[in-house]
Amino acid sequence: MKFSIISVGTEIILGLVINTNSKHIAEHLTEIGLECSFMYTTGDKQDELSIVLKESLKHNDIIIISGGLGPTDDDITRNAVASALNLKLVRDRSLDETSLKFLKRVKIKGVHNSLLRQSYVPRGSKSIKPRIGSASGFIINLDGKQKWIFCIPGVPKEMEDMLKFDVVPYIKKIVKDNKEKCEDVFLKKVVLTTTDISESEIEARIKEVSQDARKININTCLTATPGLIKIILVSKSKSIDDCNKNLRIIEQRINDLLGEYIYGSGDNLISDRLKEVIIKKERKITISVAESITGGLISSIITDTPGSSDFFMGSVVSYSDFAKNELLNIGDDILTKKGSVSKEVCIDMAINVKEIFNSDFAVGVTGFAGPGTAEDSKKVGLVFCGVVGPDGYRQVFEKNFIGNRSEIKFRTAQFVLNKLRIAIDNIIK
Repeated sequence: MKFSIISVGTEIILGLVINTNSKHIAEHLTEIGLECSFMYTTGDKQDELSIVLKESLKHNDIIIISGGLGPTDDDITRNAVASALNLKLVRDRSLDETSLKFLKRVKIKGVHNSLLRQSYVPRGSKSIKPRIGSASGFIINLDGKQKWIFCIPGVPKEMEDMLKFDVVPYIKKIVKDNKEKCEDVFLKKVVLTTTDISESEIEARIKEVSQDARKININTCLTATPGLIKIILVSKSKSIDDCNKNLRIIEQRINDLLGEYIYGSGDNLISDRLKEVIIKKERKITISVAESITGGLISSIITDTPGSSDFFMGSVVSYSDFAKNELLNIGDDILTKKGSVSKEVCIDMAINVKEIFNSDFAVGVTGFAGPGTAEDSKKVGLVFCGVVGPDGYRQVFEKNFIGNRSEIKFRTAQFVLNKLRIAIDNIIK
């Protein structure tokens, strides 16, 4: 079965907000075996939404419309859908309580009737009562046709709740009741996350695998952001078992080709993978961090992972030479002779922060994020990353990252955390 997504909101087409709703909806419906054929975005104009809905119905079994269900004049979705399908809007009084839930907070005359707009749904539709917010949704099954329209709010947390608890369960039942229409294809996807390797290099390395994957109906695609490239594998088959088997084959071949560049899968952070490696060792392992160029970013990423307090002892953000000297005991002679951005200072930062926190492993980073003077600009992107561990383990990496200031900082954090993950995995048996 195929579906399309229609996002409603002038703020989206003007570029004022990022449309994360379509991504979220597509991911969840793809996971249950549906195929997304189109994503549309319209402004808050009733006639435009009606046109897009009619066109979408020609090509899809299921339509998800997100946004335009609130109480204001620019919330036009219920009217547009009713108009496109020649249906009347009727009041569902069971929705009044949620439609008016914020009335006590508003003292302006006329607001009562505006809020009650949220209680109106196209005749014959199934209402969805909101658990979050006041905007109700609704479901329409077109008479005599195997086509369904789901209208849900555009506010992300409201959309996510209604999608998870109302829309997805309903669609799963549709799929179950329409097996003859769904048997033609199952969809399954795997996402591999990589760092410290370019999109073009990945493409070159896995070119032959991608060609072989297509022969068994697996498409590969890459999405690139600085410091993080995702390899997405989408399998289509008449059997979910075949999907899983084929994906395992291709995933293993890619892992063999890219090795340590791959640090995880799905939406896992690199710190999530770091935690997994530590837990796998079944012993207490602690880490600490000395940051200069990243200004606390590495520590922030580590602590984005729940349970990081079990292994993360702490950090020292030594952005200035004064801090390096006073807090990390980096000697004035090294700072003067070698400079604060040097492999010598980098490794001393890691060694000394390990000693301060008495941790098993530690990392140190220092570099030029830019922009600076004309002379300094030649060095922008130069970064030293150090990893130290038990039994005198020491490694320093010299990198030349590209990008703007924030991109260089993120690339640095991703790189050094991946090297830390690898070191822990290799050293601790």
